[in-house]
Amino acid sequence: MELLRGSQMNNVKASQGSVTNGKAIASLVLGILSILFVILGYVGLILGIASLTLGIIGLQETKSLKQEGKKLAVSGIVCSGLGILLPIILVVSAIIAFMNMAS
Repeated sequence: MELLRGSQMNNVKASQGSVTNGKAIASLVLGILSILFVILGYVGLILGIASLTLGIIGLQETKSLKQEGKKLAVSGIVCSGLGILLPIILVVSAIIAFMNMAS
């Protein structure tokens, strides 16, 4: 077995420290899907809530475990916020539109 020398050992340490948090990646993917599925109402809302949960957990894990993916987690949280708010805004505006048509 060959011993690791200076630069080889640094490469091993660098590759071990550059792990991207999986929950942060999943949060971003689900956040984007929640925006795309906003037309389906509940689907976008459920994906947004799942994305928000994963984003918060992923953000905490990136800090505590010293992993990469903080920006992904924050982006997932922002996308999930849009995925949660847009269906609510659409429902409220639809209710207001129907109330105005009735009067």
